[in-house]
Amino acid sequence: MADPKAMAQMLKQQMVAAQTLAQPKWAAITDLEKYKPLTGDNLNLKADYKPLNFDKLMEKGAVRVTHQGTDDGNYNPDPNAGFSLVSAYNDAFGEGTRNWKDNPAAYKAAKTMFANSPQSMAPHKYLQIIQSAKDMGLTDDEIYAKK
Repeated sequence: MADPKAMAQMLKQQMVAAQTLAQPKWAAITDLEKYKPLTGDNLNLKADYKPLNFDKLMEKGAVRVTHQGTDDGNYNPDPNAGFSLVSAYNDAFGEGTRNWKDNPAAYKAAKTMFANSPQSMAPHKYLQIIQSAKDMGLTDDEIYAKK
């Protein structure tokens, strides 16, 4: 017969694991204050651009490549119209981007940009992605592309 305490502990661990899996990836972003300066309104923001590891950032949910966002807060349903980069912070901060559909047709273009021309991103977006990745537990070796 199994030890009741051991069984209860195992059940508790399984419940915690299930709850963790059920949470959206952006739920790891809890300190929104640190992101306040990382907006497009901050015209003094500068970034030290380095190539980023697109695959790892996507896998962990630090960034999503979505259909292109529109000025009214929605997204363009045409996948060929372009794409938007949505950081985990964007999804944690507001519900608007959470409804934007991922755009797999744009993954190749985004991956190329992350590797070859990260400076094509606005500084606030680049820094949001990096901070999101760090808040999600990624290390610099995982965030930045290998040379």
